Amino acid sequence: MQAQVLTDKSKLSKFELAVLIIASTVTITLVSTCSPLYPFNPWDDVNCFYTLGRGIIHGLIPYKDLYEQKGPLLYFLYAFAALISEKSLFVIWIFECISASVYSVYSWEIIKLFSNPSKFSIAIMPLFTGAVYTIKMFNFGGNAEELCFPLLTIVLFIVLKSIVNSDGLPTKIEAVLCGLISGVLFWVKYTFLGFMIGICIYILLLTIKRKSLLRLWSLVWRFLAGFIIISIPVLLYFLFNGALINLWEAYFYNNIFYYHSDSSNGIPIISNLIMIAYELYVTIKAFPVFGVMLSLSLIAMLFIGKTQRKKTYILFFLTLSISAAFIFTRAVLIYYYGYLMCYCFGFALLPIVNGWNKLEDLLKQNKSFIRSLLTIFFLVIYTLSIFLCKNMYLIFKPKTSLAQFRMAETINQTPDAKVLTYDVMDAGFYTAAGLLPCNRYYCFLNIEDTYPPILEEQNRLIDSGYFDYIVTSCVFDEEFTNYELVQEENIPYVDFDGKEILTGYKLYKKI
Repeated sequence: MQAQVLTDKSKLSKFELAVLIIASTVTITLVSTCSPLYPFNPWDDVNCFYTLGRGIIHGLIPYKDLYEQKGPLLYFLYAFAALISEKSLFVIWIFECISASVYSVYSWEIIKLFSNPSKFSIAIMPLFTGAVYTIKMFNFGGNAEELCFPLLTIVLFIVLKSIVNSDGLPTKIEAVLCGLISGVLFWVKYTFLGFMIGICIYILLLTIKRKSLLRLWSLVWRFLAGFIIISIPVLLYFLFNGALINLWEAYFYNNIFYYHSDSSNGIPIISNLIMIAYELYVTIKAFPVFGVMLSLSLIAMLFIGKTQRKKTYILFFLTLSISAAFIFTRAVLIYYYGYLMCYCFGFALLPIVNGWNKLEDLLKQNKSFIRSLLTIFFLVIYTLSIFLCKNMYLIFKPKTSLAQFRMAETINQTPDAKVLTYDVMDAGFYTAAGLLPCNRYYCFLNIEDTYPPILEEQNRLIDSGYFDYIVTSCVFDEEFTNYELVQEENIPYVDFDGKEILTGYKLYKKI
């Protein structure tokens, strides 16, 4: 295959920037249930974050007063959203639009590093954003993976640009930026750092090969400075609130020793490699679009000039393999974990963009017709992808169509009611009722089976009649002493796999 001539044409025109931002904003608005077009985001993960964020603005401390498992920066983001509005995720929708726009911009800039796309070939970008943000890993929107993988795309662009234009190493300012992004990733979910570790190993190997140890040190201390800039405010917040030990216990110790309780047989290294490969295979099988995009991104390596191809191969191998090793850490599939790997999917466009250019060159006399035909084709497929988004069943629905708000009407009959979501994660019941949790372990978490304090506290408080209401799932078949069933709601709910299931909730009231 003929090598591409690589020049830095990554700078975007105003037209390109406008198309990318508009396409991203429209896409997120249509598919994310955080957007104003939807009544509410019913995803329990997101509502756990939002409840904790609401707690922060009312003086409750993460991990100490309200227990959850993600990183504090995610809760601070949701606290900012709650500061603007405690009744909707409007601000999270804004952050999603910004995040998707950043992702589209840097994905297109990566393409422009390795190609000279026709002005009109940017028509592929609405379909690109539609394909990425309608992968069913996206679920209802607002999760940590979705908000963070665009940050990885920024770092990927920085390193690729250095490969194309200079010596393959980032500049001093870019090293600080990479450190800042690493700090954000670490305090959102530290397993996201696999990609950054791959980047660091790439830079280490390159500087050692060139015997540029002074250059390496120059980049390292700036990287660490960026990381520390993010980390100091986080640590000071917990220090001043007397919660450093709670941060350590909940975010680090319990996640390491209780959350991943699966054991494997055989030689540990081999067993772990097999598990990672298996989980990646299952993810690709469960989400074909994800598999296609990942495959096209790897195939795109063939369209890179020979001079830069070796470094790019090494970079991709290190970042993808170590990312997978950090992401796929359980023997069961957590469906949204692989979503973080979307950072490299911009590369999937390279064969398409090159094909568009060649088609225009072959049919010069009909260039306008070809451009119009391809633009219409891609926009039609984009519209179809949006129409088939699994969340469409909720768009334009009233809030009263959701169990959370129907049960809130009952709960609000009791002033300042004390509520517990038991044996089920918080799917927005606290937010819908305008209440905050009244105990530390306010809902079901995935470590209940291995971490006894959660159920011990909840059962003790239930036995003492502490709560006015208890929300649980429809499959819960036990009875509570001194509580009676007062409401049961069945609601249509589309799971991450796109299948509509009937999920129900029960509401118990203290007698």
